[in-house]
Amino acid sequence: MSALTGGIASPLGAARATRAAQGVWLRSPSWDLSLLILSAALVPIPLVMFHLVGLSQTAVNLVVAGLIGGPHLYSTFTYTFMEPSYRRRHRRFLAASLALPVFVTVLSFVNLQVLLTVFFLWASIHVLHQITYINDCYSAKGPVARPVGERVVDYGVVFLCLYPMATPQILEGSFQLGGTPLYVPEWATHGFVAQLQIYGIATLFAAFFALWVAKCVRDWRAGRLLFPSVLLIGLTIAIGFTLPLFPNSDVAFQGFNVWHSVQYLALVWFLMAMRKERGEIDNRFVAEMNGPDRVWRFYGLAVALTAAAALLVLVIYAVGGVPLQQAYYIVILSTLLQHYYLDHLQFTRLGDILGSGDRLPAGRS
Repeated sequence: MSALTGGIASPLGAARATRAAQGVWLRSPSWDLSLLILSAALVPIPLVMFHLVGLSQTAVNLVVAGLIGGPHLYSTFTYTFMEPSYRRRHRRFLAASLALPVFVTVLSFVNLQVLLTVFFLWASIHVLHQITYINDCYSAKGPVARPVGERVVDYGVVFLCLYPMATPQILEGSFQLGGTPLYVPEWATHGFVAQLQIYGIATLFAAFFALWVAKCVRDWRAGRLLFPSVLLIGLTIAIGFTLPLFPNSDVAFQGFNVWHSVQYLALVWFLMAMRKERGEIDNRFVAEMNGPDRVWRFYGLAVALTAAAALLVLVIYAVGGVPLQQAYYIVILSTLLQHYYLDHLQFTRLGDILGSGDRLPAGRS
C-alpha cells in the first residue's frame, strides 16, 4: 500500500488502504473480527447476568470460569508443560514457574490482601499484553515497518487505559476483589501523593491517547491505516476506560476476562493447529486433541483440565481442612500466575503465529 503524494487524503486513497488491509488479518477477516476483535461485544454479559438477571457474584464467577475463563487458563499448559519439545527448549524458564504455587500458597495464609493485589496488577498487565501482542502481529503484517515511537504510543495508550478511572477507586478502597480491597500503603492513599497518582496517570493517559489519535489520522491521510489495529485498540480503550465506572469491580472485570479468554482460546487453537500441520507437536495425545478440524476436541481438553483443577480445590478443602475460598485461591491463583508468567514469553514470539514470511520487529522471533 503506497502513501498518497504529499499525504493528502482522498476517497481513492481510503479505498486502496481498505483493500490492502485484507492482507493484515491473522487468519481471515471473519475469523479475526468474530474471535479477536468484535468478541468485545461479550463484555457486558457478566454485568447483565448480575444486574439484570439477578445472579449472585459467585454464580457469575463460576459460570465465566467454567465455560471460558478456566478453559483459556488451562489451555496454556497444553503447549507448555505437556509438550516435550517446549520443556527441552525452556527447561529453566518452566522450572522457575514452579516457585509461583509456593508463593501463592504462603501468601494465601499470610496476607490474602497482598496476594489479591498482586493477582489484579499482574492480571491487568497480562490482559493488556495480549492486546498489544495481537496488535504487534497486525503491525508486522502491515505495508510498512512501524517506527519504535509508534510502538511506544500503542503500548502506552493500551497499558494505561484501565487506570484513569480505576486509580481513585483503588486508593479509596472501593475497588475490591472477593470483598477485599486492594492493598495500598496508608501514606499513598491521601494528600499530595494520592493526587499525584490520580492526576499523573490521567494526564499521561490523555497524552498517549492524543498521540494515538494523531497517529491514526496521519496514517489514514497517508493511506496506510491498519483497520484491525485501530479497531482493536479503540475497543480496548473504550472498555478499559469505562469498566471501572460500573459498581462491583469483580463482576465488571469478568466482562474483560470473557473477551480476553475468547481471544486467547482462539490464538492458542490457531497456534496449535499450525504446529499440528507442521508436525511440531511431540505429545501424541496433544496432537490428537488439536488441529484445524478439531476445535471441540481442543476446547474439550481445556474443559477437562479445568474440571481437574476444580476437583483439586475440593480435595484440598475436604482432605486438607483448608477453607473453601482459600483452597480455591491456592489452586486457581497458582495456575493463573503461571499462566501469566508463561504467556509473557509467548507474547514476544510473533513468529509462532506469523511464520517466517512476515516482517517482524527488531528482536522478535
